[in-house]
Amino acid sequence: MFDANKGAIFAIYNRALRQDPSLQGKVVLELQIDPTGRVLECHVVSSELPDAGLMDKIVSRIRLFDFGKKDVGTTTISYPVQFLPT
Repeated sequence: MFDANKGAIFAIYNRALRQDPSLQGKVVLELQIDPTGRVLECHVVSSELPDAGLMDKIVSRIRLFDFGKKDVGTTTISYPVQFLPT
């Protein structure tokens, strides 16, 4: 799901990068996904990026993900994302 939405996430990052070209680092996100595939909760566990507004936008975008229905209970995952200027 992250690969399918990588473009949207990095579009948010690239907009922030125009304001601060030195913006880079690793972000670890924790997601709670319900059996229908909906993201119940998403928050930043750790971030090397000093831009709280950027983190809020990324978390908001991830909350729109749909992981698809699975025959499992509520699942919690941690997901690292490395942001580097291109």
